[in-house]
Amino acid sequence: MKIGLIPLDERPCNEYFPRALAPVGGGEVVTPPPAMLGRKRQPGRCRDIGDWLKENAGQWDGLVVSVETLVYGGLIPSRIGHETLDECKQKLQIIREVKAQYPELPIYAFNIVMRISNSNINEEEPEYWKDYGKKLWRYSRLHYRVHDLGLAEEKEELEDVRAAIPEEYIADYTKRRGRNHEINMAMVDLVAHGVVDFLLFTQDDTSEFGFPNREQRILRDRVAQLGVDDRALIYPGADEVGMVLTARHLLRLHGAVPKFFTRYSSTRGPQITASYEDRPIAESVKGQVFGVGGLIVDSPQDADIVLLLNTPGERQGEAPNQHRDRTADTSARNLLEFVYALNYYNSRGYVTAVADLAYANGADRKLVSLMESQVDLLQLDGFGAWNTAGNTLGTVVAHSSLRFLTAEESDVEKQKAHLNFLLLRFADDWAYQALVRTQLRDEVLPEMELPVLDLGERWREVEKIVEERLRSTMHAFFAKHFKGRALMDGTRVQGLTMEGIRLPWQRIFEVGCEMNINPER
Repeated sequence: MKIGLIPLDERPCNEYFPRALAPVGGGEVVTPPPAMLGRKRQPGRCRDIGDWLKENAGQWDGLVVSVETLVYGGLIPSRIGHETLDECKQKLQIIREVKAQYPELPIYAFNIVMRISNSNINEEEPEYWKDYGKKLWRYSRLHYRVHDLGLAEEKEELEDVRAAIPEEYIADYTKRRGRNHEINMAMVDLVAHGVVDFLLFTQDDTSEFGFPNREQRILRDRVAQLGVDDRALIYPGADEVGMVLTARHLLRLHGAVPKFFTRYSSTRGPQITASYEDRPIAESVKGQVFGVGGLIVDSPQDADIVLLLNTPGERQGEAPNQHRDRTADTSARNLLEFVYALNYYNSRGYVTAVADLAYANGADRKLVSLMESQVDLLQLDGFGAWNTAGNTLGTVVAHSSLRFLTAEESDVEKQKAHLNFLLLRFADDWAYQALVRTQLRDEVLPEMELPVLDLGERWREVEKIVEERLRSTMHAFFAKHFKGRALMDGTRVQGLTMEGIRLPWQRIFEVGCEMNINPER
């Protein structure tokens, strides 16, 4: 079961994670040669990627396409590039050509509803964001509230904010947004015409009000008008979508519809809106589960998978600041009871997975500590705690869905792939994001007099520190919970190899790492 994937960009979360996850369900993901994918602000080679797609599509059982990469050359290039709408629409013809040549090939596509960052950081935005980013975000919010919600009392404030931003920057930004929105609308038409079998629109870093909300509404109306509601979904997310669509295809090949029962650590959890998102967590869960091809059920008796969601007591915090957080770790949640529930469902034979959403950008250290002391981690079928709630949810839902397909099989390669991916999540989401990265921010980088977002010429020094600390943490974790344990086919987990530890964008926000256990008889 071979799947072609054009990833959102070259970062591990988009290019490597789907390749690591697919073998859990017996699949293989193939991506373009790395040199084609570009790097950060440098766009990928769209023409070469299109040629690669047409040359290889006949070898695949399914195709997953990031429209941002196919059309603009990647996620960040989609925010800063100057291609015309006609040029972008021309690149979409490649999808039509592939479908015409291989009409039985299922094509899954995903587009991003372009974000508007509430910061004066231009690392991933147009250059003028360093001076006007927060004002542009405010302009977007007020424009939506005045013109879409009819809040005329905020019109004067809107005019004041607009007057504080150079007109050429507003024009540049809104023109690019309009171009990207037209491409998104064109993708709905491709679904309606049967060229694309399934389409996900995900919202990258959003909030309750702004241009993205308007575009979402227009897209929803278009989807409804064309009658493709069951084939074109819209919900928060971005970097997890390659995994979600990979899992959806493998589930489809097996004719499987996994049923999820959701269990929260806090009573308010389902109704809390996570940071960088525009809807309650429970609604984001529905989107990710339906995106993968699953269904949420009302009782564990009807479920195949129990999805346990560690939600904040009052409001989602930031993982690097959890030692002083007063909104996530409150009396309005009960972690110990949550962990006992995890053990209970494990003992009843369910596929069980934990989506750790208490904090954005890393794991809840208290939760992982309790899991280490109370849970047999070898029996865990999924874990995630990275970046946004949508990133975490999509990863955990995709992983646990494929685990549901193969959990009862004694195939050592599938069991190994599962444990590799599970250990990767603990390495990235807990050991790096919640521990090592926090140490870098608070101790290492200040001592080296380096900024967080650009390590400059000394990035190799920092990368070496990351490698040493990550290896030390994960080898101890592996030895405690996995080493010497028996798998279903009788082999035992004996060793762990960690390869490719790197800082792909020469900053500390994300890490690259590959895990490989060594089972022996």
